[in-house]
Amino acid sequence: MITEFLSDTFMIKATTMDHLFQNVLLILLRIVVTIYTYLTIPIYYFLQKPNDILKKSKKIRAKQLNPNDPKSIWFSVLDRKDYCGSVIDIVETIDEMCNKIGEYLSLKDRAVGYRRVIREYIVYGTDGVTPLKSDGKIIKKRELSDYDWLTYEQLFERKNMIAKGLLRAGIKHNEPIAILCETCAEYLMMEFAIARAGFVQVNVFATLGESGIAHAIKETNSKYIFTSWDLIPKIRSVIQTYNLNVKKIIYIERRAENVSMEIIEKEQHFIQPINQAQFVSLNEIESDGRQSSNDDDNDNDEMICKPLDKNQVAFIVFTSGSTGIPKGVQLTSNQMIQVCHQMLPSLSEYICNGQKNIYVAYLPQAHIFESTCEFLIFALGIPIGFASPFTLTESSPGLATNTKSDLVLLRPTFMISVPLVLQRIQKQIYNKLESRSSFHVQLFNYLMKYKIDWTEKGYKTPLINKIFCKKIREQFGGRLDKIIVGGAPLSTNLQSLIKAALDTKLVQGYGMTETCGACFAMDNDDLSYGRSGPPMLNVYAKLDDWNDGGYRTSDLPHPRGELLVGSKANCLGYLNNPEATNELIVKDKKLGINWIRSGDIAEVFPDGTFKIVDRKKDLVKMANGEYVSLGKIETTLKNCGYIDHICVFGNALANYLVALVVPNAEKMGHLAKIHRIPNEALRSMNHRLSDILLKSVRETGIENGLKKMEIPTKIQIVSDEWTSDNEMLTAAMKLKRCSIKSRYFSVINDLFDDSYGNSTEI
Repeated sequence: MITEFLSDTFMIKATTMDHLFQNVLLILLRIVVTIYTYLTIPIYYFLQKPNDILKKSKKIRAKQLNPNDPKSIWFSVLDRKDYCGSVIDIVETIDEMCNKIGEYLSLKDRAVGYRRVIREYIVYGTDGVTPLKSDGKIIKKRELSDYDWLTYEQLFERKNMIAKGLLRAGIKHNEPIAILCETCAEYLMMEFAIARAGFVQVNVFATLGESGIAHAIKETNSKYIFTSWDLIPKIRSVIQTYNLNVKKIIYIERRAENVSMEIIEKEQHFIQPINQAQFVSLNEIESDGRQSSNDDDNDNDEMICKPLDKNQVAFIVFTSGSTGIPKGVQLTSNQMIQVCHQMLPSLSEYICNGQKNIYVAYLPQAHIFESTCEFLIFALGIPIGFASPFTLTESSPGLATNTKSDLVLLRPTFMISVPLVLQRIQKQIYNKLESRSSFHVQLFNYLMKYKIDWTEKGYKTPLINKIFCKKIREQFGGRLDKIIVGGAPLSTNLQSLIKAALDTKLVQGYGMTETCGACFAMDNDDLSYGRSGPPMLNVYAKLDDWNDGGYRTSDLPHPRGELLVGSKANCLGYLNNPEATNELIVKDKKLGINWIRSGDIAEVFPDGTFKIVDRKKDLVKMANGEYVSLGKIETTLKNCGYIDHICVFGNALANYLVALVVPNAEKMGHLAKIHRIPNEALRSMNHRLSDILLKSVRETGIENGLKKMEIPTKIQIVSDEWTSDNEMLTAAMKLKRCSIKSRYFSVINDLFDDSYGNSTEI
């Protein structure tokens, strides 16, 4: 991901320095930096006013209704600073937001940006036959145009035509439309068109396995599917395999202007009818909508757009399925607006100058985190630039030679992310450093630790930012001001490193599909790491004892327990699953809200900020009676550069843990080269590599504060690729522990039964 910034920054050639000289040079550099630091502290103290920064960091962010009761409700005391108002304040539904947004901004402003595909071709391995894959998908290199932009006026005109075209296609009011599509501008247009016409939007992860997709379509009785060109083969396979009763598949036409003949030949059957399901392009739907307007279909009641009532189920958002079959979470359009209200303070610095900022959208829009953020950002008048993980950065696998990355062209000011993406950024940084020399790794670690330490004291490091961090920032467009992270726990080390290296604000939030997205978020003044901040605006939180896991609100130094979230944005429940709904929701007639049992264990600090410390389903009891958190251990050990995926297991009859590891092929190849291990030995993962990997896992655990009993005693290297397609990962790229355990059941048992050996390949 990070290209030649190191060679630009460091003039030292590692190949000409021996190990001793590198160490001496590093010591001299530390001496110079230390002298400079203490000579300039008075100047920086006067200019930067660190005490004021520390005071803001330690301010109270939430209070309890009853401070004497550790189970009492917490609520935010932060206000909306310098808030100039937005359309979110005056509307109750998504369709109403679109209709009234012109009262707050110019419809001539930029709304959404996208890149055209000029040329597309498949990448093959060294044998010239096998296509290369990334995250289970065949890599297609793409030459892309610069960004084209649609104004609000243009987008709304297309949205209205699509809505009428959908009605003309025979879709009835209140009927579900399943969206199975990659992140793109058309996805957002379809969401607004569905809201306009009065259909129910069904969000299905494009990365779900075929069984999960079939379940979502059957569960919602969706007869209509909206998808992208690249996902048509998956849709065809699901319809055929599970004999689904689908009437129409609405697809986005092939994006590439210049496509190789081999791709055309492979795709020529894509839109042939299957199981009586007809294919129709989005362009045809839009054209039919224009014809409908010309024909004046307003006399036909079935052709009139009738948006759903604010309290009707308007969204069914399927979870990623980490604990089994994906569940359909029922949400209203008003709940989407409510969560936008909650998130407003987190974007306070961008509200009144929307067009000066740019948001980059690349996470799955089926994910409630991305979906709700886009609704809010759109409402605030901030341009949304759509991107792809395959072309996002200069090291992305789908970017053709001499084609600029999405981030470099777009130059966003803020983005949202998930820990998995940040881990990949971190690994790319270290890969580049290690390719230069161990000196560069040591220097980078020293400078980042220096910056992190002084940032925690309230100081800034302008020289490091200008000389070093600037080169990294350029790979993200040079303007990145803020990253909001959610979706999974973020380790302290990862958060502090990325925040320092990218020289940006990096705040963590917390939410669930069931809470309609974000319900906690750090503010910009908070200098802590690992916390999720206080409850958002109009959100309530409380803790409940979980005695079986040893978490109680009476714990010292801070109360701990299962987190319950109360908000008007909370879901109505799960579709066709009253038993799971009853376990999830606790009704509160006094406050007029539903409480959601999160299943997550939280710790609350005196300033009202919360930290997710565990998850009930991830705890396992050891033979000695102690509990360990598998999720926490896995999050920590993924900081090991040699690991792509790790799944840890415990056993009630054992006093130690074991783990299955999917290694990083690039890093293992580099390791083999250093130790002069032949390439053919990589496939069999010989014992020298296995021992080194296990040693690295142990060192990572110790460095990150894991207890001895939390570090796996034995590991098994897995040569299989773990993807959502083979059911090893969820659609959100989280581990599917049940599926992994089932697939490797005998291997895991052998690890617990065998007292000897560290690892072998399977």
